[in-house]
Order: sequence, then C-alpha cells, then structure tokens
Amino acid sequence: MEEGKDSTATSRTNQYRVLPQRLLQLLVLFLIFCTAFLVISIYMIRYFGVHSVVTATQPSFQPCIEEPTSLEHWIRPQANLLHTMTDKELLWRASFSPRIKKYPFTRVTKIAFMFLTKGPLPLAPLWERFFKGHKGLYSIYIHSLPSYQANFSSSSVFYRRQIPSQIAEWGKTSMCDAERRLLANALLDVSNEWFVLLSESCIPLYNFGVIYHYILKSKYSFIGAFDDPGHMGEDAITSTWHQR
Repeated sequence: MEEGKDSTATSRTNQYRVLPQRLLQLLVLFLIFCTAFLVISIYMIRYFGVHSVVTATQPSFQPCIEEPTSLEHWIRPQANLLHTMTDKELLWRASFSPRIKKYPFTRVTKIAFMFLTKGPLPLAPLWERFFKGHKGLYSIYIHSLPSYQANFSSSSVFYRRQIPSQIAEWGKTSMCDAERRLLANALLDVSNEWFVLLSESCIPLYNFGVIYHYILKSKYSFIGAFDDPGHMGEDAITSTWHQR
C-alpha cells in the first residue's frame, strides 16, 4: 500500500513540473511572435511610408457639407437661383469685386438677360430659338410675381431661372427694387460682363451672334426710352407723383 501511494505522488509531482514548462514555452513563443511583428511593422513603415498605413485607417464617411476648398466653387454658376438671402444680404454679396483684374482662369464673358415680368413669358418660344446653340455665352434671370409658378420643361433655357422675388408695381419704387434684385443676382456669376433688362413683351431683332459681338466691341451703355402718353406710361407716372 505504501509503495502504491509513493508512485501516485511521484506521478503527480511530474505532471506539475510539466505544466510550468509548457506555460513557459508558450510565453516564449508569444514574445517571439510580438518581436517579429514589431520588426516587420518598422520595416514596412520605413520602406513603404507612413501614408500607406494611415490611409487604411481613415473613416469611410464623408462630411455632409462641402467646404469651398477649390476655385471652382467660387466661379461655377449656380444651377438653382433660389436662395434665402434678404435684399440687404444679396446686395452686399453682389458688391464683391476682385482687386486683381487678371483672372487666374480662362474666363468666357457672358451677357446676362434679366426678364422683369408679371408672370409667364408669352414669347418664350422665340427666345428659345434665339439662345439655341450659344450655351455658355449667356445667363438668364427672371423676376416675376411671387405667386407665379413657372412651368418650363427641363430642356428649356428658362428652367429654374427664377430668382427670389417680391411684388413690383408699375411706376413705383418697387420696380427699381426688382431691377436691383435682378442685377444683384446676375453679379453673383463672375462671368457676366454685360446686363440686359427686358420685359415679357421684348423680342430680339437680330440673332444672338450679331448682338453678342456688337455688345462685345461697344464701350457704351444703351438705354431705350420713349414717350408713352397712355394710361400705362406718362399718365401713370404723373398721377403717382401727384398723389405724393
């Protein structure tokens, strides 16, 4: 019986000795693995650069708001003219003017056609033919009554060319405010060089090429005025001043 107990105790002692040896071997292997990984990482950073490691850990999401980090943001015309600026803010923004006259990009000068209307443009098909084939040489801006909802097709040159408007009455200062509003919106596009104020009853007498090159070579401004003794002309203005 004593011999059996001695053999059992000896086998247990041998097992306890084997377990620490295995743990020690695992610890040594782990340290070797960590050392090898560290050496390989240093080698990759030294010979392949830090950027390749850093870019792999960049987040996949992008910010919702695009920051104006390029020149294209400032010179690209707006696709949609609707904004939330007040008249005071708009005129302040339109007053920006570069002091350096030489542009750092190829600037194609354009004519801004500013339509001051009450509602629809009955002569829009004629203007469509006038502008056809000259994209990039003109800009269009429409100031109509705020209650008017334009219904131009997406292929039309007048599509989404309405600016934020207010009520303008003939013979009153609100007409001048509407004209200033049109001009200020047109000045937001740095490529606009000339500005033409039109009504819904105006039509072009020459084709676009003739008008563009004529204005291009001219050094003067043109104002068309005539005496209208009717109720929409001289009588309306005279009665307005008498009321004041």
